[in-house]
Amino acid sequence: MKDNELTIVEHLGELRKRVIYILIAVLITSGAAYHFIDEILVFITITGKVDNLVFINPTEAFFVIIKLSILVGMIGAMPFIQYQVWKYVGVALKKKERKYLIYYGPVSLILFLIGAGFAFRTVLPMAMRFLLSFSKDFIEPMITLNSYVSFLIKMVSAFGLMFELPLVVLFLSKIGVVTPEGLKKGRKYAVVVIFLVAAVLTPPDVISQIMLAVPILLLYEISIWICKSVTRKREEQEKMSEPAVSEV
Repeated sequence: MKDNELTIVEHLGELRKRVIYILIAVLITSGAAYHFIDEILVFITITGKVDNLVFINPTEAFFVIIKLSILVGMIGAMPFIQYQVWKYVGVALKKKERKYLIYYGPVSLILFLIGAGFAFRTVLPMAMRFLLSFSKDFIEPMITLNSYVSFLIKMVSAFGLMFELPLVVLFLSKIGVVTPEGLKKGRKYAVVVIFLVAAVLTPPDVISQIMLAVPILLLYEISIWICKSVTRKREEQEKMSEPAVSEV
């Protein structure tokens, strides 16, 4: 059934069905994550180079464990979530747009995981080592479970989202919103914006801000190359589609 044949009630029913599927999937993957929560907690604390996390509220550990289980569950269910989103919105798209969605969905997930993995495996240990270096003989760090997990989620999310930049530029290039010349002219402004965004998205320490800003600057340069390639290809296709002028 095509999109224009669906009534509003049918649209809402379809949306409700997809949301229920997603919630069930997240519930299952979150339950699996909760089953391995001890291993997950050990893993994230070892990676972050922290020991002896504490909690200062009777309900803190419970809610943090639930939050962490849901987060891991959502990441685990992400391919299924993307599939359900595609099934819902794909009906309203044209054939060419559906093809873009099929490609962009998995690539978007891969870029997010690369950024999140880079933050978790590289930036997080360095940031924690830097921040904990300020402890003294009379200042002993006592990191709460909630503050550490919140710190981790914020950093991983920031890196994951910012690593989507090349894909966003690719899409905008295909629809003609951005051009290579515009990206090159805006490079100096982009540097300032990137460092400001890095300062907002990351915890307030220089190490994590620089570790986010530098890869994004590299991705910006890669995006210029991508935009140039896409623009050239689009211009060639437009020339080929122009009707030939007959000789008089």
